[in-house]
Amino acid sequence: MNTSMSLWRQRLYRQFSLMLANQPKLGYYLKPLLHWNKPQWHPDYHSASVIDICWETEQMLSIWLKPAASWPGFTPGQHILVTLLHQGRYISRSFSISSSAALFTQQKQIRISCRIQPQGEFTKALASRITSLTELSISDAMGNFVLAPNVDSKDLKTTVMVAAGSGITPLWSMLSSMRCWTSPIVLFYSVKNAAQAAFLAELKLLAAKQPLFELRLIETDISGRLNLIRDLATKADFSLRQAHYYLCGPAAMSQHCKEQLIQQGVPAGAIHSEQFGFALPAVVGEMKQALILQKGKEILIAAAAGVPLLQVAEEQGLNPRFGCRIGVCFQCVCQKKSGQVVNLRTGQVSGDGPEQIQLCISAAHSNLQIEL
Repeated sequence: MNTSMSLWRQRLYRQFSLMLANQPKLGYYLKPLLHWNKPQWHPDYHSASVIDICWETEQMLSIWLKPAASWPGFTPGQHILVTLLHQGRYISRSFSISSSAALFTQQKQIRISCRIQPQGEFTKALASRITSLTELSISDAMGNFVLAPNVDSKDLKTTVMVAAGSGITPLWSMLSSMRCWTSPIVLFYSVKNAAQAAFLAELKLLAAKQPLFELRLIETDISGRLNLIRDLATKADFSLRQAHYYLCGPAAMSQHCKEQLIQQGVPAGAIHSEQFGFALPAVVGEMKQALILQKGKEILIAAAAGVPLLQVAEEQGLNPRFGCRIGVCFQCVCQKKSGQVVNLRTGQVSGDGPEQIQLCISAAHSNLQIEL
């Protein structure tokens, strides 16, 4: 009943806004006026006050936020789109929430942990302004990378988590939110060295306190890359097919682990993954010609099928706008004038005519024209 009433109110509000201001939200109509006092404000997002900051490692910055009362909350493992007003335009990037559900329940705060990328516009801007920044804009929590309902079941033998680099953030949110441990959890945490392992002290403390939790730190500079199947074979009384798997990290790592598990007979439904970036094919397809129109100039470049157009443009010395690089933030949207592209997320091939595309998840399927 409450859900039906909420949906009815949303529809009524939208119709009223369209009737009054020809906008789906009154905020769009009021945006120029509100920007006098709150330039960071955006009608599509919730405001979030910056409460505290700290460096988890030399490369990872954690920010504690207190979202506005309108923010509906999250399920551990989900991510949000964070938006920042930078040099007169909005830039966005997706970050997993790295704090426990209890922190939000008790203090109405959340934490995001950002790996500062030297080539990333958003994280560079965030790090440079963090001491003076008082507010950010955030979206509703999104994503299905959350603990499956049956993970707490007594029938489940083990939950296996695999994190690489900043892929630890949603997994730490899950682990720190758990209150009732009914089955073992083992975490394989892969980093170059221990100095780059975020939340390592907290993870070690959890392992010391909770007998059902096992932490395996993989320092690749010392022991080489993680071999999940080999390392799981060393666990006593462990069955690959009686476990759930949560993989979070670079696309190549997640894809490799998933393929290994499926080859060993693990059902695909037992494997849950969240990744950043795309695993490019080992052999790319034939070359296509892309005519780039930028600021009145025409630039003809060669684009390999299977390679994101954002990467192709950057390799040719161009600097298109981008944000998350995984198809979430829509900062790299541009106009395709003609030709076909393939969506690297879905495999769907576009039409031949004009349309908007995302450079970071689009690859050339034919010769094409793009306006940046």
